Amino acid sequence: MMAIGRRRRIGLSLVCALLLSACEQRADIQIYTAKTIITMDSRQPRAEAIAVADDRIVAVGKLEDVQQSLAGLDWQVNPRFENKVIMPGFIEPHLHPYLAGILLPMEFITPHDWDMPGKQVKGVRGNEAYLQRLDELHHTQDDDDWLWTWGYHPLFHGDMGRAELDQIAPDRPVVVWHRSFHEIILNTAALNALGLQPIDHPQVDWQRGHFYENGLMVVMPHLKKQLSDPWRYLKALKHARTIIHAGGVTTVSDGAFGTIDFDQEWQAIRYSSWNRSSSPFRFMVLPDGKSLGHSMGNEAAKQFMETLGQHDSEQIHFLPKQVKLFADGAAYSQLMQMRDGYLDGHHGEWLMTPEQLLQAARVYWRDGYQIHFHVNGDLGLDRTLDVVGTLQQEFPRQDHRTTVHHFAYAREDQAQRMARLGVRVSANPYYVWALADQYAEHGLGPDRARAMVPLKSVVDAGIPLSFHSDFTMAPVDPLRLAWVAVNRLSADGKLVGPEHRISVDAAMRAITIDAASQLQMEGQIGSLEVGKQADMTILEADPYEVPASTLKDIPIWGTMLGGSPLPLQADGGDKLFELPI
Repeated sequence: MMAIGRRRRIGLSLVCALLLSACEQRADIQIYTAKTIITMDSRQPRAEAIAVADDRIVAVGKLEDVQQSLAGLDWQVNPRFENKVIMPGFIEPHLHPYLAGILLPMEFITPHDWDMPGKQVKGVRGNEAYLQRLDELHHTQDDDDWLWTWGYHPLFHGDMGRAELDQIAPDRPVVVWHRSFHEIILNTAALNALGLQPIDHPQVDWQRGHFYENGLMVVMPHLKKQLSDPWRYLKALKHARTIIHAGGVTTVSDGAFGTIDFDQEWQAIRYSSWNRSSSPFRFMVLPDGKSLGHSMGNEAAKQFMETLGQHDSEQIHFLPKQVKLFADGAAYSQLMQMRDGYLDGHHGEWLMTPEQLLQAARVYWRDGYQIHFHVNGDLGLDRTLDVVGTLQQEFPRQDHRTTVHHFAYAREDQAQRMARLGVRVSANPYYVWALADQYAEHGLGPDRARAMVPLKSVVDAGIPLSFHSDFTMAPVDPLRLAWVAVNRLSADGKLVGPEHRISVDAAMRAITIDAASQLQMEGQIGSLEVGKQADMTILEADPYEVPASTLKDIPIWGTMLGGSPLPLQADGGDKLFELPI
């Protein structure tokens, strides 16, 4: 162990020497001091000072030690953060730009309040209140425009279909997008405007104008023209960029790029404000293997993915040898596959059947890919773990980092199975806050609702864990996701399954170093160590010191990306960080 530790210290010394050698002719080494620096490095959890040269960290530790390590070089101590807390930049490992581009311009009619830069919405509950709000929008907006809304959920808003929409707007196209994004309802005017004819599909209810899960993909090509207008879409991405920055996020990964139209999505993101040097975060691209496989076959899709790295830019990078596949339906729709079914007798849906999942995953597994699976229910997780188990028997691999995303409901025995198979978890804790109250009464019942997103079993099994928002499935607010996981309070203020709460430290790791590891980027970001990118989130209070009930309320000063401070508000001589389109 001593020899290994010595080699590690020598390796770090060489890294530091190389970095400092490159800076010998420069006079821009900044030493930032802070109230405390939380490094997320187990060898040095706390520090007093951190030195940055260009876009890299060149020293971390006590101020005196940092200064001595820079002897002979030009540096200055910068006290601007002396009363603040520095952490590694927060990581959002599952967020879809196309979701933001499509939904942000819509009118939100949601069960819960939304409060984010540029959009504040009061929640609406009850069928009468929902229809009243929809009617108000219809009569206050230009009749020549389509009426687009997002946020409908039947458990909060009552049943809705084409007939109800026709009664409000018989002549105007109306699109009601479900809170899950996996479903839409169209009125007759919208169906006619799209030139649609009755469709025979197991996940389409033509009479109700209801398209869900794979049925949504049937109608999406017809909606693309309205949804992808460049001025609408690019403006929404600019808005999303501001929202992401406000959450203290410095690295974003798409949860599945190309779900609707790969070429169109790529062109949009390529020319968007996300692909500018002024962007406050890095953007990592994870291709959607389901959609690409459907359009060109799994083998051809894999070959196509091998070429994507040539499109990398300063801000956008395709994750090499990583792919996303889909198991069961959406948690918000109660279409996840549950082993014991639903109380009212309805059933979940497969986005890819277990057979299709195995067929696609085998192509990528044998070529060394890290596979990310969209999974929500415990039956969906059973079948996904069956796939991983089969592949491990056929072609054993170490450190494959297979990751299940969402994790809305799982049994405790499944955590041990995931640990044995080397499967990781990227969870959305927000399901507990937004859904547990209603799901206790409808569909799942109280016992399963209290066990939604059971993260304690994951942590106890030693499984690396990350959090994601899947925006707009949750706010882009890593501290809020951590708060839910630590406290497990619902939107109605009820304590939900306290036995599933996790520690503050586990939650902080889930938005920093463990999220970086999920992306295979722990050597570059996720902790504050010599040689890593100088990406930081600057807080006004220490998450480890405040009451756990106030985690979500910690103010964020701003971020640092590659050594450049990016305040959310005016800071002394700095201008407010501006986001040009």
